[in-house]
Amino acid sequence: MSLRNYIILMVLATAACSLSFFAVIYFFDPFESGFRALFFFYTSLFLALIGTFSILGLFLRLIFTKDNLVFKKVIVSFRQSIWFAFLIIISLHMLSSQLLGWKNLIILVFAFTLIELFFISYKPKKKQRI
Repeated sequence: MSLRNYIILMVLATAACSLSFFAVIYFFDPFESGFRALFFFYTSLFLALIGTFSILGLFLRLIFTKDNLVFKKVIVSFRQSIWFAFLIIISLHMLSSQLLGWKNLIILVFAFTLIELFFISYKPKKKQRI
């Protein structure tokens, strides 16, 4: 898949997820619908955030980095958009449960930072042929 096709597909998917997020906000009453509305709310927001942050991260990497390997930029921006979307969704859920405090948020950010540092530093072992 070319970079142009990837960007077009991501923009269309992000637009569809954003529309579904706004539809959930408009059509569902969270007090009457219960778990189903919350599930659709968090899922559609999560997918919309992944698409938005992935596209923004890719464009920023294309502008500010000089690496010619575009597929690595796509992978890193998508992975980091997933972490950032998880961070926002977990923070929103903790906020709705009245568990979000600055200590919990620091622990959460620290945990996601450690996970990302693991992925940055991980180098797969080369297979030795006998």
